[in-house]
Amino acid sequence: MVVDTWYDDTLLTAFGRRGGDWGLVQGVSRAGGLVDAFTRAYDARGTEVVAPDPAWTTLIYKPYGLARPGSSFLMSDSDYVEVLTEIDIQTPIPAEVQNRRTGRPFLFLGCRFDDQLLRIYARQIAKRSSTGHIALLPGPISRMEARFLDELDIRRLDLDLDALTSRLGAVPQQVD
Repeated sequence: MVVDTWYDDTLLTAFGRRGGDWGLVQGVSRAGGLVDAFTRAYDARGTEVVAPDPAWTTLIYKPYGLARPGSSFLMSDSDYVEVLTEIDIQTPIPAEVQNRRTGRPFLFLGCRFDDQLLRIYARQIAKRSSTGHIALLPGPISRMEARFLDELDIRRLDLDLDALTSRLGAVPQQVD
């Protein structure tokens, strides 16, 4: 499972190139009461499905939604009020996301915890997961970030994504 908190579709484009057995579940705006659900799910072809399939090899979860034609996303205060009133009891987090996180730690890449909203989401998504979380957080961190890392027992690595990808690229690849 990949939790992607960016509004763009870069990750979906990358997964789309490889085809296969994956799907997406994204947060949707409930503003105006027009939507009963907190999320929508789509298969690898982009077809809306009733719920994420437990058989998908990879599930991409975009809790803030997706900014592209035909999609929905959380942006306004009313969107966040809707989610935050329910998130502590896990209602906005799809059952398949809850299932996949159970017994597994998270690797946090490319995100900071310097905003209360981000910390609330991360805390609730990581709820009932395993220990052993790791976060790549380069440079100085704020007092609140440090408290959050300590609270969730997240091991911080002072590395940026470029350092990680260059190290991964230096790992010899086995050729069949």
